[in-house]
Amino acid sequence: MTEGIERAAPDFLRFLSMEESNLLVSVANNREEFGAMARVEGLYNAAMNYQSIKSNDVVLLQFLTFIHYQFLFSMACQMRCHLSEAFGAARAAIDAALNAAYIINDRAAQVAYAKREKPFDNLHRHLGNLKKDGKPLPHPLMAPLIEQQKAISTFAVHADIGTFVHRVNRTEQDGQIFMSVQYFQFFKNDDERKLHTLSLLHIFVATLDVFADFVATEAKVVPPEWKTHLHQLGATIERHLGQLRERLRNSGENATGGEP
Repeated sequence: MTEGIERAAPDFLRFLSMEESNLLVSVANNREEFGAMARVEGLYNAAMNYQSIKSNDVVLLQFLTFIHYQFLFSMACQMRCHLSEAFGAARAAIDAALNAAYIINDRAAQVAYAKREKPFDNLHRHLGNLKKDGKPLPHPLMAPLIEQQKAISTFAVHADIGTFVHRVNRTEQDGQIFMSVQYFQFFKNDDERKLHTLSLLHIFVATLDVFADFVATEAKVVPPEWKTHLHQLGATIERHLGQLRERLRNSGENATGGEP
């Protein structure tokens, strides 16, 4: 059986115009989520508000800045309907947070990180071996971040079937099947849109939490109540995510792949 091709590929300028159209629609549709997004951004901005920094801590500010960039890029991708790319940015942020967590626990390890020596030549394998041997991980947030990263990896990063199968659309007309591969990933309904947006925000709250003790207790960049606000926001997002998942299950709709 052969399948017809529904439409030709867009050229570059057409692609850009479609992106901007998606962005404008998303700005209108995501007004409720903008509040949570602004709170996450405010917490990052406070944590990055250094007037001076010890030489030994510069690498941590570099990690935090990289994660904040991935947060902004992820939200921009999400609003332009590049869902895989949005979760790809979140995956990169988790990578940075895992490296930062190791160095926060052992500041001298940054020398090995700069030289790409063990364990940073393959940190995931090293952490996996620690877990297999029953040894504690260097930071309590490492285990949930690793699980989160596994949940989004095939969807967000690699060129396997999970990365693009949800982009394929098939329709039937007069007995003929037409197939198209979508350049943008649109949500089935409003709940799914909220689910993915809040899932991304939850990841970036978790990656920021890796730095919480350092910025609040050690560097004293933020007051102690900053940590309370961060954890309260994370709990609020988790609660809303639970409600959205329940509604989607009850409706019989499955969220697009990649949601943790």
